[in-house]
Amino acid sequence: MGLSILIVNYNTEQFIVNFLHDLTKQTIGASCLEVIIVNNSNNNTMQSLIEQNNLNLNLNIQVILSENIGFGRAMNVAASVASQPHLLIANPDLVLADHHYLQELLIQAESHPQYGAITTQLLDEKQQDLSEFYDYEFHETFGFKNQICWFSGALLLIRSEVYQHIGGFDPDFFMYCEDEDICLRLKQHGLPLIKVNHLQISHIGGASEPNLCHNYFSRWYRSQILFAYKHMSADAFNVLLRKLQRKARYKCMTYQLLKPFGIARYKFKLTQWQAMAEILKKTQQESTDWLKYTPK
Repeated sequence: MGLSILIVNYNTEQFIVNFLHDLTKQTIGASCLEVIIVNNSNNNTMQSLIEQNNLNLNLNIQVILSENIGFGRAMNVAASVASQPHLLIANPDLVLADHHYLQELLIQAESHPQYGAITTQLLDEKQQDLSEFYDYEFHETFGFKNQICWFSGALLLIRSEVYQHIGGFDPDFFMYCEDEDICLRLKQHGLPLIKVNHLQISHIGGASEPNLCHNYFSRWYRSQILFAYKHMSADAFNVLLRKLQRKARYKCMTYQLLKPFGIARYKFKLTQWQAMAEILKKTQQESTDWLKYTPK
């Protein structure tokens, strides 16, 4: 019944400290719980905050220093040193109010020994549940129509042996869409995605990337196109690229004409579609291998 909680930090230290405080109030036994934080910020701030708050006295916490290698790769690092049979992929900005949450989550895991991934209600600030999705990027279902296709990677429970068997998160994704990818691979292996609706956890969202700027959209669209490249047929992928190129040209032209009106929403949309146009242009001019994340 043991649980390893895996967290990636990138300038989200205070969110993590708050979450760790929540963990100290959980009814699950301390001997059954470990926390592994991969610190992509590559500094000692995280460890210092843990020591200042005496959190390491109540929790088994391990901090691993790292360069910013992205979300999926960092989770793979954490999973490689995890010692418990169940892995909880957790975003730093989760708020855990139910003191029985982790204990009940593990009971559900033991009740479904062949599960692929488990999640619960994941509530945003408007109390909307944003945990489950019924299609993948560009409205593809890959044969899983009218089913849950993927769970948000903000909270994802996976058995350690399953995680290792499927190779963990695909390291080609730097950030975004890696949760869709791993859930699709779980389903392709015949492992079910299970939603526990009577459990709730809050997710603030956007902690590591609060500014929706050009660089954000570039990372997001690059991951979307990479996901399509990996999972679509070559013909379907090329049709998609042509469709997106036409749409991006039209959107950029439209919002460029509207930009002089000074409406913030138009400027935001122009930034968004310019990022998409740049990704598509580079994909057309170069091998699609450039989409894959390569560590510096």
